Amino acid sequence: MRKYKKILLIICLIINCFNMSACFSYRDINRVLFVTALVIDVDQSGNPVTYIEAFKGIKGASTEGVDERILFNGKGKTLFEAIRDMNSTSSYKLNYTQNKVIIFTQRAAEHGLDNFVDLLSRDQELLVRPYIAVYPGDAQKLMGLKITQEKYIGFFITELIQNIGSSPRAVILTLNDYLNKRVAGEKTSVLTIIDMPKDSLEPKLQINGGAVIKDDKMVSILESTEGLGYNFLKNTLSSGILEVTNPCDINKFVTLEIVKSKTKTEVNYSDNIVHFKKKIKVKVDFGEAQESIILTKKNVAKMEETAEDNIKKACNILFSKYKDKGIDIFEISDEFYRKYPNVKIPNIIKKTELKVEVDVEIMTSGDDKNFH
Repeated sequence: MRKYKKILLIICLIINCFNMSACFSYRDINRVLFVTALVIDVDQSGNPVTYIEAFKGIKGASTEGVDERILFNGKGKTLFEAIRDMNSTSSYKLNYTQNKVIIFTQRAAEHGLDNFVDLLSRDQELLVRPYIAVYPGDAQKLMGLKITQEKYIGFFITELIQNIGSSPRAVILTLNDYLNKRVAGEKTSVLTIIDMPKDSLEPKLQINGGAVIKDDKMVSILESTEGLGYNFLKNTLSSGILEVTNPCDINKFVTLEIVKSKTKTEVNYSDNIVHFKKKIKVKVDFGEAQESIILTKKNVAKMEETAEDNIKKACNILFSKYKDKGIDIFEISDEFYRKYPNVKIPNIIKKTELKVEVDVEIMTSGDDKNFH
């Protein structure tokens, strides 16, 4: 009996060896173009216009080989048709499993992302992990951009977003995050805005604020200067820098580097008012000082107080702006309905009062940090 089982096991292993194959053979890879960025625009009639950049590996004389950046564009009445239109002009298969970023033009975002998200979430190759962004300029100009640092726009934007921890004003979002936010609460989210800096010495892209999306349509722009308050209120900040007045010279500045930030949220409901409290605790290192500074307890306390006031001001100004607009970008409804599931409040931000408590702690002090 044991002998027959052994023979059966060997037969099964042999069959599996014939049936199993990798996703791509070497020959397959040589016949595939891997998409690294997908750009979605619309024409004057609202029909989708798509652009992609693709990676093509070329077998060369060197052991490393070479690669080539290839661009495609397509049109159609639907996103599916526009993507198929691009396939019709390629002699190789376009593969989207390695795509890094999905970029909507501002015109497409204002037209409505609901015209495109079904395919983006349904298609098996169009994964939900890429970053998602809005570009306010011309799509053709974006695709023709030649960045010195990186040949591929998709790779460059990904590296830019992952390196943006140095800026507390940047807004980042993935397609998966957007798909969740578009059906939750007030159906509002903020997408990354990328554009070309006007004063740059060479062609490049930058993260410059956020596009406010409500009910799948772009309705407002979150300025880059407002990103600080937004990230503190949303608890999405872990690093970055703060500038405060030098306590030894009010015309000079001190830079504090954020090493840790935590925002806790409390929601209470009374007298038909939603009380939305944010407790923000920030730990910073002393970065640099303009002119001289002596880190006495009094000066350290003054810098901490100034940083706390700056954060409170940034949060309150931003909240007031979007309360006037009636747009909940702070996920108040999500927090509220978790605690009060049976209380329904339309346009909840209009009945919300924000209270911000900030605690900033400078971690490094002492004679070794003094600057004379």
